[in-house]
Amino acid sequence: MSKPGTGVPLLERRAIEAEMLLRVHNAACLSVGPEAALRILEQAVDSAALAAGRLFALSAPQGGPSLAHFATVLDRWQEGGTLDIKDIRLDDSSLRFAVTRCGYVQRYVDLGVPAQLCAVFSCRRDAAFAEGYSSHLCMERPETIAVGHAACGFVFHWLP
Repeated sequence: MSKPGTGVPLLERRAIEAEMLLRVHNAACLSVGPEAALRILEQAVDSAALAAGRLFALSAPQGGPSLAHFATVLDRWQEGGTLDIKDIRLDDSSLRFAVTRCGYVQRYVDLGVPAQLCAVFSCRRDAAFAEGYSSHLCMERPETIAVGHAACGFVFHWLP
């Protein structure tokens, strides 16, 4: 796994992953049925996101992971104009922002990923990434673009 911010642009990496995940999902549906295939897919996405969060935590400056350092991941997520993010608010205990355009979901749609899997490929990663980054970090996001909402409202809380 490459370090954050190096190698393949993140949108391209996610597109490559999505093509493979879709093939695995389709094959698993034939072998174990759609419900079990979805569970397998979710486990794989969670595992990858946890590992990515742990890797990003290793890039934290001396003193280790913090909410301020975690907020710098927004630069990586937005690289190449992939996301439109507004209303970023960072304080001692929370990071809040809204994603108003998601190029990740659009790319999945363009690749032919069924709508019900777009949220698994993209949105599902976020909570697991936060968990991998630090046990002090938890995420709230009641709505996502992937399931038809106008925006994704993110709140990351740093717990003592």
